[in-house]
Amino acid sequence: MDRSAKALNAQEAALFLGTHVETVRRLARRGGIPAFKVGKDWRFHFKALQQWSEAQYPRQNPPNILVVDDEETIRRVIEKFLTQEGYGVLQAADGREGLGLLQGNSIDLILLDLKMPGMNGPEFLRQMRRRESELPVIIITGFPDGDLVMRAMTHGPVTLLAKPLTKDMLLRAVRTELGGANQPRARL
Repeated sequence: MDRSAKALNAQEAALFLGTHVETVRRLARRGGIPAFKVGKDWRFHFKALQQWSEAQYPRQNPPNILVVDDEETIRRVIEKFLTQEGYGVLQAADGREGLGLLQGNSIDLILLDLKMPGMNGPEFLRQMRRRESELPVIIITGFPDGDLVMRAMTHGPVTLLAKPLTKDMLLRAVRTELGGANQPRARL
């Protein structure tokens, strides 16, 4: 069956909306959400619920995050974590590519590895800060107490995360740097 034609129960509707099931039931009882009753239970047409949700919380452009890391596997894992949460992600394999992506794109946050061939993280930061002095940067490194970290710190405030990092650790840091106003997912 096509998902758009499916009727959801209250638990499924709550999961779709990212809220508690009792909130969904309360909204249904008040007529604040498109719903109908089957016996004692509330049901929700998926398409109507989706349209209601989009009307309540219009989509804004999600924050764009630039990931600059020479390890493709790391870039892909970070991209997966972030896109699952609704963020836009651009990837660069080194500092030069990262600077190029900064020119043609609206970037809200940079996730930066320090140890890369060619242009390393501190040099990228030095050049980036000339154009984007206020852009938040999270450094992700396997060498949190190394010389590259000290050199990077001379180019403005940064947040430091040590590898290996977890999804929760990454998302917490990203949300902190972007602030509550830039969160891509709306909650009821």
